[in-house]
Amino acid sequence: MSIIELNHISKYFGKQVALNNVSVSINEGEIFGVLGKNGAGKTTLIKIICTLLIPEKGEGSVLGYDLIREDKFIRSNVSLVAPTVDVGVDPTLTVKENLMFWAVVYGLSGKDAEKRVNETLQILNLYNVRDRWAMEISAGMRQKLGIGRAILVRHPLLLLDEPTVKLDLESKFTVREFIKEVRNRFGTTILLTTHYFDEAEELSDRIMIIDKGSIVALDTVANLKSKLSDTEKIVIKAKASKDKARLILNRFDSFSPEYANGKFIFKVPIFSFSMEKILKVFVDMDMEIEEATDIAPELEDIFFKLTGGR
Repeated sequence: MSIIELNHISKYFGKQVALNNVSVSINEGEIFGVLGKNGAGKTTLIKIICTLLIPEKGEGSVLGYDLIREDKFIRSNVSLVAPTVDVGVDPTLTVKENLMFWAVVYGLSGKDAEKRVNETLQILNLYNVRDRWAMEISAGMRQKLGIGRAILVRHPLLLLDEPTVKLDLESKFTVREFIKEVRNRFGTTILLTTHYFDEAEELSDRIMIIDKGSIVALDTVANLKSKLSDTEKIVIKAKASKDKARLILNRFDSFSPEYANGKFIFKVPIFSFSMEKILKVFVDMDMEIEEATDIAPELEDIFFKLTGGR
C-alpha cells in the first residue's frame, strides 16, 4: 500500500528549478532514502510532502489525503524532524520537560501525557538523563530527543531531513540505530534525506537519487549496483614467481588484470563471473592463496556516475 503518491511534481523559486517533474510512490512501512548533493531538492521535496510548500505543477496524496486540498489533515498526521539538531529543543527545560511540553502541544494531557513521555524516554534510552537540562546532553542524544518528540503521537509517517548532519561518528551510529528501531517497533513509514552514502545504504529499503531537482535513479541498493555498475573487483593475495604471475595475467587478459605487491587484481563483469573460476586457476597451478576478496561497486561510485563530480 502506498502512503505517499507524487505525480509530476515541479517547484520553482524564481527561475531556479527546485523540483522537476518528480513522480514517486512510497510504500507503507518502508524506510525510503533520498540521496543528493546540497541543493539537489531534498528539503524542497520534504516540505512539499508535509505541505509547507505548494508545488507549481503536479498532484499527489499523502496518507490518502490530497496534497493541495487536504493539507490540514496531512500536517496533523505527519511528523517532521529538521536537520538542525537543536530545533524545537528548549534549553530552559529538562529532557523530560521538553517532551512534556510537546505532548501538550500534540493534545496529550494529564496521565496520558506522563505515560507517553515516560514510554518515549525509555524507547529513546534517555530515561536516565530525563532530569538533566537539554543542552547538557550530547548532540546525538538531542537529535534522538527531536525524533522522540516526533513519535510522541505515533504518526504513521515520519520525515527526517538529514537527521545526522554535523553529528560525530558515535552520535550518528546512535541516531541510525534509533531510526531502525522506530520503524521496527511502530511500523512507521520513514522518508529520510541524506548526503551520506553509508547512511542511505544502511537504512533504506529503497533509495532515490535526486540531482538538480530531477530523479536520476530509484531502486534498492542491490538493484542500483546491478543495473548501473559494469564491473567489480576480485583481489587475490598470493605468492607468485614472475613466471607464474605472468601466466595468470595472460590467462585472464580480458579482465584487465594487474599484479603488484603480491596481489592480483581482476576487473570482472558484475554478478556474472564467479571468484571460484579464478581461484581454480591458482589451485591448478599449486599456488598458495593467502586471501581472496570480492569488492562490489560502491553506492558512491554509482552516485557520482549519475550526478557528475566527485
